[in-house]
Formats: sequence, C-alpha cells, structure tokens
Amino acid sequence: MKVRSAVVGRGKVLGVRVKLAAAAGVLVLSACTSAPPPPPPPPPVPDPCLKVTTGIVDAALGFRQMGLYVTNCGTKVAELNGYPAVKFFDKQGNLLDLTVGRGATDDPGAKPLSIKPAEQVVAHLSWRNTVTDIDRVPYSATALEIAPVESMPGQKVDPGTTLDLGNTSRVDVTAWMPKK
Repeated sequence: MKVRSAVVGRGKVLGVRVKLAAAAGVLVLSACTSAPPPPPPPPPVPDPCLKVTTGIVDAALGFRQMGLYVTNCGTKVAELNGYPAVKFFDKQGNLLDLTVGRGATDDPGAKPLSIKPAEQVVAHLSWRNTVTDIDRVPYSATALEIAPVESMPGQKVDPGTTLDLGNTSRVDVTAWMPKK
C-alpha cells in the first residue's frame, strides 16, 4: 500500500511516495531497542500463611486414607477452626463430581486450633475404592485443590499418586486436629 503526502517547499508542492512497509520496519526496529518491562511483583503472602500438603495413601482391603496437612508458614500464630474444602481433578484437569462428606470415623469435630509458626495440623481424607455400578467408570484423581477452610482460597496440591476413588462418588474428611 502506498501513501501520498504533500510537502510544501519554496512555493512548490512536491509529491512523495512512502511505502507503508518501510514505515512499519522503522517502528519494529525502534521497538527492539527498548528495555523489556520489569517482571511482575511476587504475589503477596496470604495472611495467615497456611500451606497445604498431603501425606501418603494408606490402603487396605479397599479402604483408603490420606493425611492432609496445614503448616503455618507465617511468623504469627494462625487460628483455624473447621474442615478442609477439597476438590478432585482427573488427569485432564476436569473437576470430578464427588460428594465430600464429614462422616469419617475418626472425626473429632471442628474445634478452634492455634497453630504456631512452622507447626502443623492434620485432617484425614478417607474413601472406599468400591465399584457399585459396573456401567459407571471409577473415578481417578491426579490433582487436588484444598482450602484450609471453605472461606479461604484453595491451593493446588499434587497427591504424588493417582487416587483410585471407586465410583460411589463419596469421600469423607475430618476436621483439622493437632498432629500426633
């Protein structure tokens, strides 16, 4: 594409043809000399700073149990009271449609806990690898999202193994309790 411009000089109008591609080339070259933008600042440390991790899966006769841990990574005592909010994802990253109940046999019930810096508390996630309907594919989870309590943001957690959840669509979780 060509652009015409008129330049007035010494009483004459001169026709000048400028190729748009040449102008674009100058712009591209001038962009190469500017400094890259600074990296974004790191995200702020949440207050309280509670890091969620998982333990190993204990499996026996179809019953599975895994520890969920919260570590106070802050410098102040953190207060926690309630149950973790857990979501399960398959290997494609799809959210699994599971019910997370509060019917675990070792559930102490929600109690206020004060967690000192670097201290941990634990909750237990349990399920049965039971197939109740041969027409439904059993669930397998390869990633979790765990929030210390429902009002806090979830944290993506790699359980380190594939969780074979059967097809009952139910898992249970206990309230947070002191780590023994």
